[in-house]
Amino acid sequence: MRLLRRFTPLIALLVTAVLLAACSSDSGSKKAKPRSTPSTTTGTSAAATTTANDPASCIRGNFRFTRMDYDGPVQTQFGPTTITGGIGGRRIELKRDNTFHFTDDGSDKVQFSLLGNPPTNGTAVLKAQSDGTFVPTAQTANFNITALSGTLVLTLQNGSIINIPLPPDGSGVKETFGLNGDANYTCGGNAVTFRFPALTIALERV
Repeated sequence: MRLLRRFTPLIALLVTAVLLAACSSDSGSKKAKPRSTPSTTTGTSAAATTTANDPASCIRGNFRFTRMDYDGPVQTQFGPTTITGGIGGRRIELKRDNTFHFTDDGSDKVQFSLLGNPPTNGTAVLKAQSDGTFVPTAQTANFNITALSGTLVLTLQNGSIINIPLPPDGSGVKETFGLNGDANYTCGGNAVTFRFPALTIALERV
């Protein structure tokens, strides 16, 4: 139990890092949602209106993760922690109704190191899915996680394995490490990049 409590904040961080990208991307859609049009409006004209009135249209669609980098060690209550990798199996759909759906198939392990004396190293495998809503502007995106399910398994350097239950509503994940709030985003071709104060997330349209 003591070991589980020690790694709970780190686990929350790993989950946050994964869900953050998903939520951030989605943020761009809420504000952009157009007013409803009469039932006589054709699908073509409705789509054109949506695009014209949507300042965050470039972040909508289906994406895969190509980058997820922290500017440096993340500060946890147990000290600075580095987190790398884990993006290979991550996908996110940013929908026009200002909701998102995120998945991680668990095929790519996250590497982490709690920088103590001595440091504690290990890997984490997240196999999960998440849903939520987002609020966008023409330059920023804000997210909210509403559902989370799946499994998170840590393997420590000594071979110990810890199974971590995920909060079904995703509560406390983004707040734990100050990742809530707005992220600036830029679009170019099929790529979208979100920049948080200490984290950069890049997506590619699929």
